[in-house]
Amino acid sequence: MSDISTREIREKRSVILILIASFLLFNLYSVATPLFEASDELWHYPFVQHLATGGGLPIQRKGQTDAEAPWRQEGSQPPLYYALAALVSAPFDSSNWREIRRINVQGDMGVPTRDGNANAMLHTRAEAFPWTRAALAAHVARLVSVLLSTLTVFGVYLVARELSWGKNENQYSQFRLASMIFSAFVPMFAFISGSINNDNASVTFSTIGLWWALRLLRMGKLSDKNAAIAGLITGLGALSKSSSLGLLGVFGLAAAFTTVNWRTWRIEDFTLKSKMLVRWGLILATVTTLISGWWFVRNVILYGDLLGWTAFLDVVGRRVPPATLAQLWSEREGFIWAYWGVFGTLNVIMPTWIYYLLNGFAILAIVGLIWAAIQHTRKLGWGAINPAIVLCLFFLTLTFSGLIRWTTLTPASQGRLMFPCIAILAAGMAYGLGRIHRVALWLGGAALVGVAIAAPLVYIAPTYAKPADEWRERLPITLNANFGTGNAGGIVELSEASTGPAYIAPGDEAIIQFNWRLNAVPPKNYSVFVHLVDQNNVILAQRDMYPGQGSLALSEHASGFRWTDHYALRISLLAPPPKTLRWRVGVYDFESGQRLKLPNGHDFVEFGQVQLQAKPQNSIAPALLNFDNGIILQDYSVPQNRLRPGANYSVTVTLGVAPEKRNLLQHDENISIQLLDDQARKVAQRDLTLPRAELLAGARPRTLTLDIAKDAPPGEYKLLMVIYTPDDKRGFPKVVAYDSRQQFMGDQIELTRLRVE
Repeated sequence: MSDISTREIREKRSVILILIASFLLFNLYSVATPLFEASDELWHYPFVQHLATGGGLPIQRKGQTDAEAPWRQEGSQPPLYYALAALVSAPFDSSNWREIRRINVQGDMGVPTRDGNANAMLHTRAEAFPWTRAALAAHVARLVSVLLSTLTVFGVYLVARELSWGKNENQYSQFRLASMIFSAFVPMFAFISGSINNDNASVTFSTIGLWWALRLLRMGKLSDKNAAIAGLITGLGALSKSSSLGLLGVFGLAAAFTTVNWRTWRIEDFTLKSKMLVRWGLILATVTTLISGWWFVRNVILYGDLLGWTAFLDVVGRRVPPATLAQLWSEREGFIWAYWGVFGTLNVIMPTWIYYLLNGFAILAIVGLIWAAIQHTRKLGWGAINPAIVLCLFFLTLTFSGLIRWTTLTPASQGRLMFPCIAILAAGMAYGLGRIHRVALWLGGAALVGVAIAAPLVYIAPTYAKPADEWRERLPITLNANFGTGNAGGIVELSEASTGPAYIAPGDEAIIQFNWRLNAVPPKNYSVFVHLVDQNNVILAQRDMYPGQGSLALSEHASGFRWTDHYALRISLLAPPPKTLRWRVGVYDFESGQRLKLPNGHDFVEFGQVQLQAKPQNSIAPALLNFDNGIILQDYSVPQNRLRPGANYSVTVTLGVAPEKRNLLQHDENISIQLLDDQARKVAQRDLTLPRAELLAGARPRTLTLDIAKDAPPGEYKLLMVIYTPDDKRGFPKVVAYDSRQQFMGDQIELTRLRVE
């Protein structure tokens, strides 16, 4: 047997082993992630269940409740994936699905926190293994994703084989196998592969479509059969996710490339090949339309929108105003992290060093690719263009451009949305690292495999583990606050508390720990609030969640159950020091808002002191806010935060212009200071014109005096700052701002809160 035959047999066996490993890895993520805790799965599954029980396709209407449309925005998605999942899960009784889909209404979806509350659900024993009824049906639906993504990994191998066609050397065999590893073992890809999500079908058809387009390039034959298969792939992809229609451009470019002689850069027999290209394109478009056209016609009839984006955005919400490129750039870190792995409902992250490690290998791969391109150009010249590489870059650019456009309309800065191009990204990683050195290639692969296996065991599963019936440690402050006076001894007892920090600065988190006990079985699933209030009872920081870091349904636990919780309260970067703050804690029913009383009649316990102080500055303090038009908020002051209606109240604002952004300031600007209640009712406002010449001259204090309406009811109010530019055509467009950490703050900035008496 020749060396080539032996290598081919060894490669085929390795492909099978990687596919088996991928299948097992995806199932590991499926088991480790509780139901409905994966990205948008709590919306995807109701669509599946609706089809499985004969409900038909959803019709989206603005303002629908969860009872009417539990699929939320996903009801606007094309139905192929949901139909496949419904087909395999239909034999199982899923009638109790709403009982296991108990939404954590206070969950921090999309926001990683230091004190948990990451769970989207309050989980029940009905989800426990061995699975039954709806839990079993949902896990069977997840298996569809596992199988589709395993097929995707094989598609990555086919793409890599096309990119290295005719090259049987050992290094190219390693390239093909490594490409599979750099796709299957991306932790985020494995995570989504173990969840109910239509992206899995879209990625599968996109990967197969790329392979078929590269194969068309290699074969160079515009046959009717090739066109029909391309149309079949595109049609099925479009019925999985509308963005898969981009495959039409990929196939069109591949077909056009087959008419070019790449040695002479000429199209020979132009008339004949043009006719062949037109015929091929018509077959592609016809088959695509026959398979998926009905869906887009339905969108036009129902929503007046070919892609159904209007209905989708009506439910999920729009960015107002649409995001600028500067805003998207500020979200780049989260975008990259979400490619490697941000789990749960985008709120479970790995240690930052893991992202830096994986980014390091990616940068090294890019260096390797650039070096390979330089060597190729030196050897063959600029004219030796590889059409397969051009096609891959085109698909990559097309997908990224579409994602940028979509992200300007709605918050979607997730790197995982680049997975339709995962074959290109994985092959690029494998080839780039291989060009650096074989050791770099396998070190990168080993790091990815290690992280992918560790993530579900070390980061995902522990996040959703419920607290044990015990206190982790005894705490120094004894409170014995018994909430719920209707029962002897109360219902929920706050037994002990830690001291918390003595000092805190704006932008920091104050962490405190509590020991709790149940003195009776609660009639409801109560929530806990923790506030930091100043001497005028104005709340400067607040944290609300269900007990057990958001995981406990108290009504399901017996009297005597104990647990320990900790809470992290972040002080706004804009909070004006100095102040003396106190802890305030209470228990309440989220649905009604009713608080449980203490024996003394109060509905909270208050204790401790935390001093809010400015951070010591060794140099010039950074600006509090950076506006898109070049203006910065350097400082502001609030003389008092306890006010009375009818009394003048002054706010001093110091504005400056960042020197590097002077060119952005083209005209006069306006500043507005407003006082609003929690229902956005305005009780005071003062606007002031800021001449461009004065702004360019440098920072100086500007004082605005607000007259509070005499009928303003007592309570807390938000002090807002808005900068806007009068425009005859656009009205009064507001200017967006970023804080000193370059986090997007929006165009209506809450400076602080005040109390009106």
